Amino acid sequence: MDIKGKRIIEAGHVTEVYGPVQALRNYLLKQQCEFTFISHPFSYTGLEGTKAEVYENGALKTTKTGHKKSVNLLIQWTKDFFFNLGYGFKNKCDFFMAVDNLNGLSAVVLKFFGRAEKTGYYVIDHMDRRFKNPVFNFFYETLDYICLKYSDTVWILSERMADAKKKKFKLKGNNFQIVPVGIELDKVDKFSESEKLKEKTMVLMSYLDETKGVQLMIDAMESILKEVTNAQLLIIGTGPYENALKEQAKRLNLENSVKFLGLMNHSELFKYIPHRRISIAPYIDDKNNYTWYADPTKPKEYLACGLPMVITDVPWVAEEVRRRPMGIVCAYNKEELASACVKLLKDDIFYSVCLKNALNFTSELSWESIYGKALNGIKG
Repeated sequence: MDIKGKRIIEAGHVTEVYGPVQALRNYLLKQQCEFTFISHPFSYTGLEGTKAEVYENGALKTTKTGHKKSVNLLIQWTKDFFFNLGYGFKNKCDFFMAVDNLNGLSAVVLKFFGRAEKTGYYVIDHMDRRFKNPVFNFFYETLDYICLKYSDTVWILSERMADAKKKKFKLKGNNFQIVPVGIELDKVDKFSESEKLKEKTMVLMSYLDETKGVQLMIDAMESILKEVTNAQLLIIGTGPYENALKEQAKRLNLENSVKFLGLMNHSELFKYIPHRRISIAPYIDDKNNYTWYADPTKPKEYLACGLPMVITDVPWVAEEVRRRPMGIVCAYNKEELASACVKLLKDDIFYSVCLKNALNFTSELSWESIYGKALNGIKG
């Protein structure tokens, strides 16, 4: 589909952390089209509320401010849904791309009433069971099914996720396109291998809650420091578990070796992390964790920035990390995690091989080529 001169709407739920929602926005801003970006903040973020930003050829024309976020999720989701409908009924579009199923339902409704010519459903996560509450879970899965079946195109992050959706809902998936996570390669700061070999730093970027495995990495630091006395763990991000993690580091006398750098915007990250040595992705091994099915952004960003990885064997990209190799895949336990970190910090020959493979792997993963191909795959 050629979007030149077309009216495009993207609607998604967002946090302060960069991901596919923002990547698609950045791509569409560069296209010659009239583009509206509708953002709904998740309730746990520091973002204030819903807004619709209208751009023409990349320049912001107007901003429509919507409702404030609510602690009551049902109220929040209802307001988000009706904001999309209200905006869509007043502003007919050629293509409505919805990220997640609540936005996807509004896109399907708008198409039914002739206010959206074509619709897309961008699936960036999947869990075998989303909610413990059976009513909530039934509601969520019903929305998911409607969006998967009735959207003109479904963009889905991985084959693993696509297979799970087809099996769960008994769909053929003829409207599915695999659209993996990409990278804004042009933003990555230049670095030298010799510079990185002098480093003994480990980067862990994460939203800081108890499910991200950061606490395991802090526990592993005691063993790592016995082998690499000047090793440092740099934690980038924020979240509700941050204070507990800081207390953990303090209790283990790791305050000089574990640094909490807070939140960085995307441009800052791509200037800072390429000059560090390795990266850590300690995903918890749970198939009901959406990461198992997804194509998480952080591993590819790490690799594109020249940070060979220590990653647990959870997301599909771990298979590539092991095969090429681009780092070390380990189990979710303190001993294996520590051992893998020590090898990448001390073994310069193995490190250099992983670095070269990481840069080769990510050299063809620009968002420009990924989204260009995906849009060209839409008929009409």
